[in-house]
Amino acid sequence: MQPKLIVAFDRLNNAEFLAKSGFIVTCLTQNVNYSEPWLPQMASLIDLTNAQIAYVTAYQDALSQDKFKITHRNECRAVLTAMLKNTASYCELVAQGDISKLESSGYDLRRETTHNNSYDPLPGPSDFRLTQGAFSGTIDVNISRLIGSASYEVQTTQLDPTVEANWTHALWSSTASHIQLTDLIPGQSYWIRIRGIGSNGVGLWTDPLHIIVV
Repeated sequence: MQPKLIVAFDRLNNAEFLAKSGFIVTCLTQNVNYSEPWLPQMASLIDLTNAQIAYVTAYQDALSQDKFKITHRNECRAVLTAMLKNTASYCELVAQGDISKLESSGYDLRRETTHNNSYDPLPGPSDFRLTQGAFSGTIDVNISRLIGSASYEVQTTQLDPTVEANWTHALWSSTASHIQLTDLIPGQSYWIRIRGIGSNGVGLWTDPLHIIVV
C-alpha cells in the first residue's frame, strides 16, 4: 500500500490548524518536488497562500470572541481545509509513493507501521536573543537551529505576555537565520516569542523576551 498524506484537519484545534496550515504552505513554497504551475483545475500555490493568510487574520480577529468574527474564522478555515485536501491529492499523484517527496510537502504521513501515539513536542529554540535591526522599527530574532524543526513561528504582544489571548502571529520562517520583524513602532515595547514546527506538530514556545524598539 502506498503511503498517504493525512488530511484529518478536523481533529486539530484552531491554533494547531493555524500552525499546520502555515507549515504546509511554507514547505510547498519553492519546493522543487512540486514545481509550478500546478494542475489548472486546482488552486494554485498563491491561492493556497492567500487562503492561509486570510485564515491567520480571521483567527487573530476571532480572539476577541466576537460571534461574527468567529463565524468568519470558521468560514476561512473551511475554505483553506478544502484547498489543503485537494493539494494533498495532487502531492500524492506527483510523488507516486516517494516518501521523501511526500514528507517535503509538510503534510503528516500515514504509514503502515506500529507506533506510539504519544511523543514529546519539540523544545523551545535555544540561544534566543533579540537585537535592534539595521533600520528603525526592525528587530532581529536570533536562535540556534532546532533539530527536528522544519520552520519557525514568531509571535508578538504589547500587552500582558502571561495572557495567551494577547499573543498575535507575526511571521513564519523556514530557517533559523535571518529572522527579522519589521514595521514595528519605534519607542514602543514588545514581548516576543518563537517556536519550532516539525513533522509531529508545533513545539514549545521560548520564554518571551522584552525589547523597546528604536
